[in-house]
Amino acid sequence: MSWKKRALAAALAGLCLLSGCSLPGRQQDEGPKDTVDVSDAYFGLAWYKNGTLNPVTDTDSINAMLREALYEGLFELTDDFTPQNVLCEGYSGDGTTFTFTIRQGVKFWSGQTLTADDVVASYRAAMDNASSPYHSRLADVTTLESAGTYKVRIVLSSPNADFPRLLNIPVYRRGSADSGSFADGTGPYVPVENGSAYTLEKNENWHGGFLGTIRHIELVGITRADAAESSFRTGDVSVMRSSRIAADDETTVIGGAVDTLQTPSTALHYIGINYANEQLKDAKVRRALSAAIGRRALCETQLQTFADPAALPVNPQQQVSGVTLSTEADTAGAYELLHSETDDKKADDTASQDSAVQTAADGDVTIYYAEDGTPLTDDEGYYIDEDGDRVLNAEGEPVKDPSASAKSGEDTPETDAVGEQIVLSLHLLVNADNAFKVAAAAQLAASWNAVEGVSVTVDAVDYETFTARIREGSFDLYYGETRLTPDFDLRPLLTQGGSLNFGGYHDPDMERTLAAARKSGDRSALCKQFAEQMPFIPIAFEREQVIIRKNLINGFSPVPFSVFFGQENWTRVYAAGSGSDAQTDEAAQ
Repeated sequence: MSWKKRALAAALAGLCLLSGCSLPGRQQDEGPKDTVDVSDAYFGLAWYKNGTLNPVTDTDSINAMLREALYEGLFELTDDFTPQNVLCEGYSGDGTTFTFTIRQGVKFWSGQTLTADDVVASYRAAMDNASSPYHSRLADVTTLESAGTYKVRIVLSSPNADFPRLLNIPVYRRGSADSGSFADGTGPYVPVENGSAYTLEKNENWHGGFLGTIRHIELVGITRADAAESSFRTGDVSVMRSSRIAADDETTVIGGAVDTLQTPSTALHYIGINYANEQLKDAKVRRALSAAIGRRALCETQLQTFADPAALPVNPQQQVSGVTLSTEADTAGAYELLHSETDDKKADDTASQDSAVQTAADGDVTIYYAEDGTPLTDDEGYYIDEDGDRVLNAEGEPVKDPSASAKSGEDTPETDAVGEQIVLSLHLLVNADNAFKVAAAAQLAASWNAVEGVSVTVDAVDYETFTARIREGSFDLYYGETRLTPDFDLRPLLTQGGSLNFGGYHDPDMERTLAAARKSGDRSALCKQFAEQMPFIPIAFEREQVIIRKNLINGFSPVPFSVFFGQENWTRVYAAGSGSDAQTDEAAQ
């Protein structure tokens, strides 16, 4: 359109405004209106002042919620850990090389525009700082560069189709982390200094549109990490996140006028296995131990209903053809697995019989066999003839079957409570500083001891001794917990030399299957092979605890890594007797 036509259009528009008319063929468009009923309720958020103001290098867990309010990543993860676009418009990649397109028009609090250089700078800070909570997520990155104003190119040292799951890393404006104040962010809230105090106010530049009902947040400064919970109890802090299945002095259970919500996590509870124990090298033994566990009952009791039962090391559990994901104890199935002979054992038994026949033959001894093919022997294991007399060799001495049991009067085989000979005797190592885990270990041992022929004893030791014994391999089984990365990378547990492979597990075929799964993003073959081999025994994935003041907001629905994701949908809660029947903003409108 020429400038003359634009001028004419502007003049017509001006006349219409004066006369109250509208342009032919057009409707008046005043743009979206902010009709949210803003809450005047108090909302406080903890701020640990000893932490850094850089969201990528701040290591304090108390400040996590503050980071979630102020900053955003390329993606946010939903309850099933699926990446949802936030600052990313889209991406392409083959599993090794990725190109991410940055959403255009996104503004920082300062009003400056987000570009690929800001993303690169944020990721580079995480890569260069080993203490960053995001450092390990970028450990496989070999190339990180801007490929244009709004494109970021990343190359990995090995394929990982699920790499985008790792990129909910907060992004800040390049160079702003050195300002002495909060690094410049794109989140829905902006920090505002009021003398010596800070508040969070709505970000007028937020690309997500209008904020929900909470537009003003008080930052409650604390100088000790343990003060966050007490600040919540006094009402100064309105929402907090804490572990329910933690060490005794870190567990938080708060009652009263609060709502407690649960979010899925990557925190895996599992049983580690020592492959120096010959009995545990047999996959059938490991599968038997897994089958005997009542995972659902364990989650509902000792794990405080704050865990999801897991037979596979992925969350949520993946349905795979041929793989049974029962969460109930299968004592009969465990017994059958444990007492069935493996091919190796059958071969050993055959070799022993052949050896016995050869030994007898060398002594010119005739061996007599029963109808079932076993050699005839007396109670002490000596060969006998069909009349029951002992068979003598050329020297006139009785000949003993080398595979026979010990003579009567020697060590009697140990038996369990029902008199069944114990074929599997193990010790389960657990951290005594966590009462929940000690109770869980006792329940696990009871499940295993319910299988005839199994005896498991719990060794509860202090944390320092627990970690020392694990690292030196002084255990049969141990109760472990690890927080996996959101792509559920199992290399630390399953590869030779892996940082969590304390039991010495090594299977090149498993490593090849794991690499193929990471390349394709399809874990079906990996899950099937894992279920067949059971290299370690998953128990459950812990759920995080989010506690918020009751009747503070409607629509509060935190996701695994953010309590503020979806805050635009938060609505006001009306006080009883306020004279309004409306319960949400939508109803009020």
